[in-house]
Amino acid sequence: MKVVFIGLEGYNSPCVRIRCYHFAKILSEHGIETEILSFNDHLAPDIKDTDMFALEDERRLTLTRKALWRLLREKNETIFYIQKILYHAVAPFLLYRFGRNKFVLDYDDWDIETCGLFINTLFNRIFFRYPDNLNILKYVASNALFCVGASRSLCDILSKFNENVFYIPTGVNNLKFKKLEKKKNEKIAFVWTGIVWGKWIYDNILFLLDCFSEVNRAYPDVMLKIVGSGQWMSKAKGIVSKTYKRYNIEFIDWIHPDQMPEFLSSVDIGLLPLIQADSLWFKSKSPTKLFEYMTMELPTVSSSVGEAKHVIKDGYDGFLANNREDFIGKMKELVENEDLRNEMGDRARKKIEAKYSLTSLGKQLFDVFQRDKIWR
Repeated sequence: MKVVFIGLEGYNSPCVRIRCYHFAKILSEHGIETEILSFNDHLAPDIKDTDMFALEDERRLTLTRKALWRLLREKNETIFYIQKILYHAVAPFLLYRFGRNKFVLDYDDWDIETCGLFINTLFNRIFFRYPDNLNILKYVASNALFCVGASRSLCDILSKFNENVFYIPTGVNNLKFKKLEKKKNEKIAFVWTGIVWGKWIYDNILFLLDCFSEVNRAYPDVMLKIVGSGQWMSKAKGIVSKTYKRYNIEFIDWIHPDQMPEFLSSVDIGLLPLIQADSLWFKSKSPTKLFEYMTMELPTVSSSVGEAKHVIKDGYDGFLANNREDFIGKMKELVENEDLRNEMGDRARKKIEAKYSLTSLGKQLFDVFQRDKIWR
């Protein structure tokens, strides 16, 4: 058996790094031949990963032709592992429609309503029979060999279209993410990492800044480090310089994923605010940053939304918060209690190793490929 993992973005993007590159590595260790086709890394390395969604249809079609030419070299028995339905899915799905390769559909967040298919819906009709994203999802998912969802919410959605749906979270490489020794007597530092790509994430940053300012008034020595990039990051910096300038807030530009463990070893408490409780996107997303915080032994304060509330056991290996006062109160509790921080961090690491490590999740994916029923 051979599996080709196909993603739109590159290694820098968590969905492709973990669900393509890392899953492929684990499967290969179990004896399955694997390969990766990243549109960004292999077909368009000149384009920034965040710009892959903003290309004109002409460039999308050019990349599709390149991918089709590349995938035509694969034997009919090769399985295509398609990470989400974006325009990179056209080439492998066309080969399926031509009676060649079977495919697996993987989803790690709910972006189907705003996803990067074609601007001209005529192309969507040609390649996927339908002009709209939801019908395209139903059509593609129903023809998949099986589907993989990174959250319970996504599995519930995909199960409406395919009887073979498997829950495999995004997880984290716990062998690479290991806490290094932290220097003594440093200030307690909170951390948020991510890409501020739009208003939803920006609003969560505003909530975070408000909560932290309240904590910092009570504990002037604590710090907040915001790490990442994105189109809206400059707005977040502007708000801090205008409204929160006197607080201990530091912005750090994008850090390469392979250097993130070293950075996370220098902070103390992870933060995951998700104030859009009714958003299907936040309910469905598999929280990569949460897994990274936990495996680095960081106690985390997270909104009790989506997959996070299934991962964290409140008060045991992290905190779940339901509102602003709750969030602030639990941030303060962690500042005040070093023993609690250490105990929660230790339990968080053990949970990741047992349930959310790439080794464990990769074995789950390998076992799925071995199931007889999906080949019938």
